[in-house]
Amino acid sequence: RLYPFIIWSACPMPRRQSFRTRQFSENKTMRSIANNILFGAAHEELREGRSVLIRVQGQSMLPFFRSGAKVRIEPLREEDIRRGNVFFAQTDEGHYLIHRLIGFEAEDRVTLMGDGNYVGTESIARTQLLGCVRISTLHRSMALCWVAMRPIRKIPLMILHKICRK
Repeated sequence: RLYPFIIWSACPMPRRQSFRTRQFSENKTMRSIANNILFGAAHEELREGRSVLIRVQGQSMLPFFRSGAKVRIEPLREEDIRRGNVFFAQTDEGHYLIHRLIGFEAEDRVTLMGDGNYVGTESIARTQLLGCVRISTLHRSMALCWVAMRPIRKIPLMILHKICRK
């Protein structure tokens, strides 16, 4: 099942306690739903083998996913777990996020990091990877170059954050 017109935060953010509905036209409604409810529903859909389509919000995945971009998350396959791919995951604290896998710590743990972050990573168990965002081979190759630029990408990120601020 696809979730059209839903805003989903792509990084851990304070959970909304209430629902908000905004009317865009006579027949189209956009809803903001509490993150824990939406993420839980997406988690359940993925567990049942169905893909979900979401609209991300936030700047943690700049320059590859801008706030408002739609991403398709598909159920996780073992061959998807490789460096450079983007995952929907749940942290040890229970927060949901969409970040890129940048490394393997141990046999059962991986390191994730948002493309728009120059510091701060998440270390999670492989079992907490819930789904994989479908990206092209070109996207993955460019992202691996971006990950390699980590020590010097602070300046381009500062500029991008100012340009893409909503």
